[in-house]
Amino acid sequence: MKNIFIKITLLMIIALGIVSCVPVKRIAYVQSDTQSVFYGEPADIRIKPGDEIYVRITSADEQPVNFLGDGQQRMQDARLMSYIVSEDGKIKLPYVGRIDIGGLTIDQASDRIEERLAEFLYLPSVFMRFMNTRVTVMGEVARPGVYMFDYKNINVLQAVALAGDITEFGNRRKVLIIRENGGNRYKYYVDLTKGNILESEMYNITSGDIVYIEPLGRKKFGLATVPYNLILSLITTGLFVYTFVQNNLK
Repeated sequence: MKNIFIKITLLMIIALGIVSCVPVKRIAYVQSDTQSVFYGEPADIRIKPGDEIYVRITSADEQPVNFLGDGQQRMQDARLMSYIVSEDGKIKLPYVGRIDIGGLTIDQASDRIEERLAEFLYLPSVFMRFMNTRVTVMGEVARPGVYMFDYKNINVLQAVALAGDITEFGNRRKVLIIRENGGNRYKYYVDLTKGNILESEMYNITSGDIVYIEPLGRKKFGLATVPYNLILSLITTGLFVYTFVQNNLK
């Protein structure tokens, strides 16, 4: 009886130690045994129908150019100087009319507009940027939602950071990315704990991507943390009962 109880107690202590030790490999991002450098050109984002593009036009004329209307008011709100790309890939600017920029990068579109404006302005300069770049982060993150970003692009780690990082229930080894391309929707899975995520074509997020963090299996048991107090209480109670029984049997 005594030996059996001792064995059970030892097994419970060992189990407690195993459960309480969460392997670093399950929670650390971008793991690698060696220092690595990954080279690669960032993907150029192409303008597509429905994109909202901010446009600012200046020139080298001696007199200030008020080419797009009330400049002071528009500078206070960048959206007042933005344009929605039509279904045929065009935007309509004052004086120059409709310009096809669909399928171009921001730099290419700026060059094309500057060429058209050269007929009206001296040395025109065009600055453009996306206004509706967004990513949806769902699942086991601290703050799921739709996040806007003004950068040219962001990566999947930055998208997770925007949502407050993955919770203790989130599966970092199986992150789903849903991407739409040409009217088709594709599913990709990435492992954020692997060093080769930096080489993946899914590392960079494009506007409209959906990032879904799947829950770990232990979520259905509600075990966010190990119930140390309960386990220790059971061991203490068991020892007390065993000692009481042994003393009364003598």
